[in-house]
Amino acid sequence: MNSNFDSLNNDMQSPLNSQLNAQARDRFELLSAYLDGEVTASERKQVEEWLATDASIQQLHARLLKLRQAFRSIPAPAPVQSVEQTVEQVMAKVDRRPKLRLVWGGAAIAAAFMGAVTLFSVRQPQMAQVQPKTQPTLEAQQQPSDSDMMVALDRPVVSIKMANSQPPSRQRN
Repeated sequence: MNSNFDSLNNDMQSPLNSQLNAQARDRFELLSAYLDGEVTASERKQVEEWLATDASIQQLHARLLKLRQAFRSIPAPAPVQSVEQTVEQVMAKVDRRPKLRLVWGGAAIAAAFMGAVTLFSVRQPQMAQVQPKTQPTLEAQQQPSDSDMMVALDRPVVSIKMANSQPPSRQRN
């Protein structure tokens, strides 16, 4: 547009210039609303009076009309998918929501039921019972007898095969 709307110029302007810029902005907004058909009857009359008498408003009006025409001539991008496909996707999502609520509701009810069963099935707290260790008595400390430890020589636990050898009486020197 023009340099009056530049942020660097706005910071260095005098109070008189800032009042003029505020007035110019108000006129611009009112003219833009006039082009969009969003003004009251008194505002419409005021804008038409400006257009009849003020050359700068006439230039601004012409520029806004050109800009409006340029925007209208820009081709709209083609949709990626058809309207029917979009509607079907939206309806599918809407249909899924109650099912999802039903699943979550069922899970919550099952969890509450399991909690209630667990809570009411335990009648009283049970602690692990440990048998107290008793001191061994003299009888328990008694060593096994020799007869318990004795191994029968004529009945070995593992059978031992004899090697083929001659009796000592038959051996010759």
